[in-house]
Amino acid sequence: MKWETEACVCDVCPERSKIVNWVEYLTQGLELLFLGMGTFFDVKDRKLPVFFLFVFGSLGVIWNLLWKYQSLRELVLGVCLGGTFLAVGFISREQIGYGDGLGLVILGIFEGGKGLVSIIVGAFLFSGIYGLWNLLGLKKSGSETMPFYPFLLLALIGVKR
Repeated sequence: MKWETEACVCDVCPERSKIVNWVEYLTQGLELLFLGMGTFFDVKDRKLPVFFLFVFGSLGVIWNLLWKYQSLRELVLGVCLGGTFLAVGFISREQIGYGDGLGLVILGIFEGGKGLVSIIVGAFLFSGIYGLWNLLGLKKSGSETMPFYPFLLLALIGVKR
């Protein structure tokens, strides 16, 4: 991918490196803010405010339009992967909540397909360990729901460390 600034139009100059690092750090900060706030809402109320999802979804689209830090293919792949979880939520009558599916769509906007896959795998790993620990240690039933955003946050931190 080529970055264009007033100073250069190349792939290997120091100006490009500074811009890429700056955009990358801010993107990670926005993702952490999104998942941190989402974790708060998900644990507290087990539902996410529509306005919250709208703001971060819009911010992700604007961020991509301004900085073009990922290809259109990666962006579409991330959105489609998140959209798959929305479809599964609809088909399974919200065994996966719509807020979780929309959150994955928004993460897909920020991360793209490749980044989102690693976050999803990590989140499922963490939630599986937690669920197993609850079943074995606390004798809870397997039908209880648990918030998913805390596991997405942990997975993001693990992937981006």
